[in-house]
Amino acid sequence: AMPDGQRVLSGGDDATVRVWLLDGTLKNTFELHTSKVNALVALPDNQHALSGSGDKTVKLFNVNDGAVLRNFRHHTSVVRSLALLPDGLRFVSGSGDRTARIAYHGLAPIVA
Repeated sequence: AMPDGQRVLSGGDDATVRVWLLDGTLKNTFELHTSKVNALVALPDNQHALSGSGDKTVKLFNVNDGAVLRNFRHHTSVVRSLALLPDGLRFVSGSGDRTARIAYHGLAPIVA
């Protein structure tokens, strides 16, 4: 779910990421990967998210227009899980290559 509580993300076997409204309306479909999308995590800015895929990549993208800002190639096998670290600036990705990688997503922190 996005931090605004108004949208939900889903990843598909068809390599797409979909953005849904809570009433079930499909807002957007983005073709970001070349293989199944296994993991998604929204960022605190409510504008971006990370997606992890069977294509061994993690992508930082804009949930409004699907623009890919960064493409992380940390793994040699399928990316199976993603989590945002408590600082909101880093994420961890878990892979079928039996590693977990921590990286900065590269966006500016949210200032309250």
